[in-house]
Amino acid sequence: MIYGLDVEIGKMNGNVERFLGTVLDNSASQVEQLSPRELEIAKAFSSGENYNQIADRLCIAPSTVRTHLSTVYRKLGVTSKLELHKYLENSSQSLENNDNTHPVLPDKPSIAVLAFENMSGDPEQEYFSDGITEDIITALSRSPWLFIIARNTTFTYKGENVDVRRVATELGVRFVLEGSVRRADDRVRVTAQLIDGVTGGHVWSERYDGQLKDVFDLQDEITRSVVASIQTRVHLTTIAEPVERGTRPDLTVWELTMRAWHLLYDFTPESFAAAETLLERALEHDPDSAEANMVLSLIHHHTALMGYADDYLTTITKAYNLGRRATQLDDHNEYAHWAFGISGWGLYKHDESIVALERAVELNPNCSLAYGSLGTVLGLVGRVDEAIANQEIAIRSNPRDPSIFFRFSGIALANYLAGRFDTAIDWASRAVHRMPRWYVGHFILIAAHIRAGQQEKARSAVIACLHDLPKAAIADLDRIPLKDTDEMEKFRACLRKAGLPE
Repeated sequence: MIYGLDVEIGKMNGNVERFLGTVLDNSASQVEQLSPRELEIAKAFSSGENYNQIADRLCIAPSTVRTHLSTVYRKLGVTSKLELHKYLENSSQSLENNDNTHPVLPDKPSIAVLAFENMSGDPEQEYFSDGITEDIITALSRSPWLFIIARNTTFTYKGENVDVRRVATELGVRFVLEGSVRRADDRVRVTAQLIDGVTGGHVWSERYDGQLKDVFDLQDEITRSVVASIQTRVHLTTIAEPVERGTRPDLTVWELTMRAWHLLYDFTPESFAAAETLLERALEHDPDSAEANMVLSLIHHHTALMGYADDYLTTITKAYNLGRRATQLDDHNEYAHWAFGISGWGLYKHDESIVALERAVELNPNCSLAYGSLGTVLGLVGRVDEAIANQEIAIRSNPRDPSIFFRFSGIALANYLAGRFDTAIDWASRAVHRMPRWYVGHFILIAAHIRAGQQEKARSAVIACLHDLPKAAIADLDRIPLKDTDEMEKFRACLRKAGLPE
């Protein structure tokens, strides 16, 4: 009997060991589903750090910490800090024994920037190619929308003939940026290309030429352009699922916000309405998400600006309040200050808008959207040369921005106010060509033709405007808040003279 009992106990012990092994394996498997940032925050929180301590150490907002923890709890199926601590403790041994597995993709667009290759044949030029790479990594790392592999990791591949897809797999990223630098006398050529780590296909590529006499200015210009273009291309490439997918109940606050951001670029009433629904769901889960408040501010602002709102004043006021709340939740988020800044001018708070947009540029000198919008509000207050300079920086930095028609009309308006009507006509025509539904481009084109003495062309421009926007009327001009009321009246008179309906 004792022998039989030993056998039964042995079986029981074996079952318990297999059970515990299964639990540990499952724990490890689920922990591996966390992004590197989520795992870092989860470990810190479970070890006793609070939201503010984690946020200060990682240079992010407390609301972002809260959003990541919400995602961690959902993925791991835990409901308290104690459960989280035990879960991570149980999984640590299995994770240590699984070193050969590759990291999973983070829950936001991820990029590894490889050291740009020095093609000059002169080792002394290595500083320049390394400097550009480091600047790009630093600038990209400042974006709350991207996960960027640190320089010390990516530079370990330097000098190797690597397979980009292998790098992407080993580092757990979706995209890899690579490039080269070639010098000839006092001139330098820099090429950059973004590769999809899954397919190996090219997502984006560009070439930059310049002179070495202003080497630091050239580095800054290349960095600004690469960063702005990559942020746009990566975002549009990564968040490309149909709107209907947004109805899934398991989407995180982050995913809901990112899908809403993607819908913004459609610039239609339907896309804005769908985005608003997603963001309201996100804010139900986390009212203190700076990103969700910020993107909802943008949706309301553009709904009002494009003429889709039933009540302009109510909608633009919502945008203003949400933008202000986003800056309060995360004062170091340049996009929050950008959203707050562009909402302000719709309420004739021009000075407040300028301060907010200058703050956005200060936080991130590579934020092309902030530069462009700063150019717009400077134009509205009559600072036309500064307006054009900022718009040009935005265009040079991000020439493939889907919203570039705003930049074109901003330059058109500044030239119109400066009395350079032929130039205004040229830029307004570009804006209309890029976005036929953009009434501001049409209106500047009409008024500039009148001021240039081109009555027939102005009437033709009115016909084209009403073809694209059958309900367009002079009353829509109220959404272009020029600070100079006399200029506003002259603008109205031009539209009236050309035959645009009241």
